Amino acid sequence: MPPAQTAGPDPARKRRGVPRSQPRPGLTPEAIAQAGRRLIEREGLDALTMRAVAAELGTAAPSLYRHVADRDALLLAILEDIASRLPVEVPGATPAERLYTRLLTAHDYMAAHVWVLHVLIRGELVARNAFPFSDACLADFLAAGLTERQASLAYSACWHLTTGELLNEHPLTPPRRPTQRDLAIASLDPTTLPALARVRATTEPGPADTYPTALKALLTALLPTPPAT
Repeated sequence: MPPAQTAGPDPARKRRGVPRSQPRPGLTPEAIAQAGRRLIEREGLDALTMRAVAAELGTAAPSLYRHVADRDALLLAILEDIASRLPVEVPGATPAERLYTRLLTAHDYMAAHVWVLHVLIRGELVARNAFPFSDACLADFLAAGLTERQASLAYSACWHLTTGELLNEHPLTPPRRPTQRDLAIASLDPTTLPALARVRATTEPGPADTYPTALKALLTALLPTPPAT
């Protein structure tokens, strides 16, 4: 009587593309987030799809869902990674000095990731890893003598200055010059708009980093003891 045969893998099963029972080796949430971030920074936020990220990793989209629930979850993971590098502990002998240094450092860091602000202003997602940065800023406003309400308003003002300057001065795609805006400003009539024409006439041509000056002026207005000059 011949020995009993042990059933082996069915070759046809592989040909039919039956899903794996185990995740693809080397595929991790971190690797997927890094691939998604590369895709955004190379092609823009609209390019972030599960299919495109899978292609970036050389795999199929269904394999990603073992690690990431959907596109929003992937985007949030990317935001969390970026937010984890916001400055928290910074040098400074006074709350004003620490606030100035922290906000200036955050501004310079986010200038390389302006696309993140386009996500945040929608008001749908928030990275929890950004909370320590916010907490440190609020703590310094409180330490400077502001009330809880005053600290909240002061932090909002500084954050709005930061994001507004970044969105205005660091566009995702720099426009061709001269723009319609450039031409309209250059054609200002000083007889009808004297103050605007007078101020614009003193503006130096070319880009200028006005954020540090604006930030110091704002903190000076908000704090009992302003940052050191």
